[in-house]
Amino acid sequence: MIRARFTAIAALALALSAGPAFAQAQENARLTAQKADAVRGVDELAKMAQEMVDSVFSFGELGFQEVETSKYLTGVLEKNGFTITRGQSGIPTAWVATFGSGKPGIALGSDIDGIPQSSQKPGVAYKDPIVEGAPGHGEGHNTGVPLNIVAAIAVKRVMEREKLPGTIMLWPGVAEELVASKAWFIRDGMFKDVDVTLFTHVGNNLNVSWGAGGGNGLVSVEYTFEGETAHSAGAPWRGRSAADAV
Repeated sequence: MIRARFTAIAALALALSAGPAFAQAQENARLTAQKADAVRGVDELAKMAQEMVDSVFSFGELGFQEVETSKYLTGVLEKNGFTITRGQSGIPTAWVATFGSGKPGIALGSDIDGIPQSSQKPGVAYKDPIVEGAPGHGEGHNTGVPLNIVAAIAVKRVMEREKLPGTIMLWPGVAEELVASKAWFIRDGMFKDVDVTLFTHVGNNLNVSWGAGGGNGLVSVEYTFEGETAHSAGAPWRGRSAADAV
């Protein structure tokens, strides 16, 4: 009994002497356990992920025409307790789904549009379209938002159980193949309360990266140039090519 009490007192003294270090260790252990719970939650939703990936693949809608895709994905999110704002930035197929409040604000994004004439039966290693000439998902845009939804649901469950503050936001890259929607989202301040954005896209060997990527400065802009015609043999130096100017 005396030895047990001594051990307990010694442990308490050690904890008090450790101060902030001990508190930090406890916090690290708590975060490790919460992360493990989230990972288990994702594994438990594997079947749901497969169904969503296959469903979005079957829609295969072009940019600005992702009507059934958006209807389906927002329906899944609403059933799982997320609040949906439709028609984001005046784009009919754009939406934002949120859960929670306060900081940190974490945004999960991924593209949803298909590619022209890419209709293809799944699991076939040669060209075999579902509908000849129809669009399809040739770049994996059927996978990202479903995987984000599964991750968001798993984290949401941990947040509810642990009463954790924070906001989860999910959003789709509408008409990404047309260089559209993201610039409008930024213009309208969609990310002003976001602390970090995690974007999902099929890559080589399941790689991940962070920071700025190639093409982030690409914006759709229309230019008008006026040229000047000239006789190519008599006075070619007078010519001004609009194509060269572009």
